[in-house]
Amino acid sequence: MNYDTWKPVPMYCPNCGKLNIGYKNEENKIRYECQTCKVVFVRIQKGRRHDTIEMYAPAGVERLY
Repeated sequence: MNYDTWKPVPMYCPNCGKLNIGYKNEENKIRYECQTCKVVFVRIQKGRRHDTIEMYAPAGVERLY
């Protein structure tokens, strides 16, 4: 993995709203880990105006409906 191509990208946490800094790799994926709520989210840039965000809850936490 070539770490020279990684660039910092800021984004607010979709769960709690805290500003996070993620790093973009050569596959246009940006990984964030919120220090407040411990949610890990990955932002995948699919096009100029299309992004997908995958959120992962911390271990031991379940989704409430």
